[in-house]
Amino acid sequence: MTQEERPLSKVVPVLVAVLVCDAAIADPTTGKKNLIGIFDRVNVRSFPTQQPMSLYVKLTDAEGAYKVEVRYVQTNSGQELARAEGKAQFASRLGSLDFSISLPPLPIPSEGRYEFQIWANDVYLGGTFIDAAPRGQQ
Repeated sequence: MTQEERPLSKVVPVLVAVLVCDAAIADPTTGKKNLIGIFDRVNVRSFPTQQPMSLYVKLTDAEGAYKVEVRYVQTNSGQELARAEGKAQFASRLGSLDFSISLPPLPIPSEGRYEFQIWANDVYLGGTFIDAAPRGQQ
């Protein structure tokens, strides 16, 4: 049976970490993730703008097949601005899975908060955010 034929797991994973950074690079020798430039705020010259970003995600306490989604949402309007989807397979609830996504420049239409929501099999697990503000504002 291929992964696509397997039924999706009923076990809800635990979200251990989700971080926004400039770059997430896997060391080719050890497989360890190196996160460069972790941030939760962007200061920009003007709006609208775009910003390239990377996302690091770690899940545990899962078993079976999962459809994993990352949704990028403008918090004040609830509008979904981007989405990334993939599949994951967990052999045992004792293990963990981490992955990074290098995102293309994401839209930042106006000042405010933007959330990265992590979903597994259509269940919201949690997320993180970035705040966008005009340059010079703290």
